[in-house]
Amino acid sequence: MVDWTAPSQANVEAYFKELNNWGRWGHDDQIGTVNLITAEKRAAAQALVRSGRAVSLARDIIPQPNLTYYVTYPSKRQRADVVLDRFSLVYHGFTVTHIDALCHVAWDGELYNGRPFRESLSREGASWCPIDPLFGGITTRGVFLDVASARKEGYVTTEHPVTPKELDAVVARAGLNMQPGDVAVVRSGRDAFMAANSDWIPNVSPHPGLHLSCIEWFREHDIAAIAWDMMDARPSGYDGFGMGTHLAIPFLGLALIDNTYPDRLVEACAEEGRCEFLFTAMPLRLVGSTGAPAHPLAIF
Repeated sequence: MVDWTAPSQANVEAYFKELNNWGRWGHDDQIGTVNLITAEKRAAAQALVRSGRAVSLARDIIPQPNLTYYVTYPSKRQRADVVLDRFSLVYHGFTVTHIDALCHVAWDGELYNGRPFRESLSREGASWCPIDPLFGGITTRGVFLDVASARKEGYVTTEHPVTPKELDAVVARAGLNMQPGDVAVVRSGRDAFMAANSDWIPNVSPHPGLHLSCIEWFREHDIAAIAWDMMDARPSGYDGFGMGTHLAIPFLGLALIDNTYPDRLVEACAEEGRCEFLFTAMPLRLVGSTGAPAHPLAIF
């Protein structure tokens, strides 16, 4: 791992003032860093498609506590046999691959671009920064950042979260440069960590992942989104910053694609000989929602 000194409490207290994107794309903007994906950026990303290989970055949805699944009894319809099923799920959390809307997290009572948190949400849905402005999806250059492969354990630990310097080292190792409007696809080795720590409990045990200071890295490189498996390290270690790196939502207006499965890219990138690709993710059209399940793809 790369030597690194964590920022002080005073340093992170200055993040909102020094790093925030409020007003950068206008006072009425509701898509934040996705604005960095210009038509030229999308065209350049589409030019990365050569073999046509598509790799799913979504996690499998299987019966578990976040999912209620029903199969109706098969029925006869004349000479045809028919079976139907239905399910309900909680997509926020640590199970279902989803995109967070910018209304998902607020800072000191305000959502991205300065709208009041409480007044922007009701039983009818969010009136400010719901998932709706992202119904067109996120399509741009994706860059695979395999942090886990350089860790001796094969995964990120709770004691040593991912740091900005480590992300820079991973980019250099891949022989790439980050560009404005990219999606960083970060593999921290979530499944290997969970296999090695069978007593780990989501939302209860300390959580490995990206250090709060990675918000600096997001802003420095002007990424459009991050697609990650472990997400942020918690507790953050800083008073008042309990949401960790998820504070990139209200600070930067950053699109977060949570609970991805980047392990499939290890083999794909090795076989394709590159760690850049066309990235695309489309949320379900859940009007007024705080996010939506999504199926991100890497296309080579």
